[in-house]
Amino acid sequence: MGLFDRLLGNAAKKAINEAIDSVTGHSSTTPSTPAPQPQYTPAPQAPVVEELSLEQKLDKILPAEFPSYQVGKEVPPTTMGGVGANMLPFSYVISQNGQVKLIIMRCYGNTCASRGYRFSKQYAESQGWTLINFLENSPNEESYVINRLHRFL
Repeated sequence: MGLFDRLLGNAAKKAINEAIDSVTGHSSTTPSTPAPQPQYTPAPQAPVVEELSLEQKLDKILPAEFPSYQVGKEVPPTTMGGVGANMLPFSYVISQNGQVKLIIMRCYGNTCASRGYRFSKQYAESQGWTLINFLENSPNEESYVINRLHRFL
């Protein structure tokens, strides 16, 4: 419209605007105000809570719930009198006053089917020690872990 405005001048522009206004029913001389645009407000984001691994949960729960127990991690059965090179280490050995009270094995995928696991489990059973498993690919909610530990300790 810039070139058109310059060629016709103000009087011609006024006459054309009036003709357009009479046909459309709108006033072109008053600036139109744009319709209010809805304001975008981002939805509040829930805080991201990192899920703790089973090991982190056990490291948090054991001292808090069972402060009178001693905890050993990744204990080779051979250091506890076991004989055999194929045994898997016990994930957690929980003892009190020098007596083993509970052994925990963290199992991944097919760990429970391995020879090393079976040899470690057999050795624990031969000594009269209670051995329980926690499967890494299970949810293992903290309340579940706590309740299960209280059942055995």
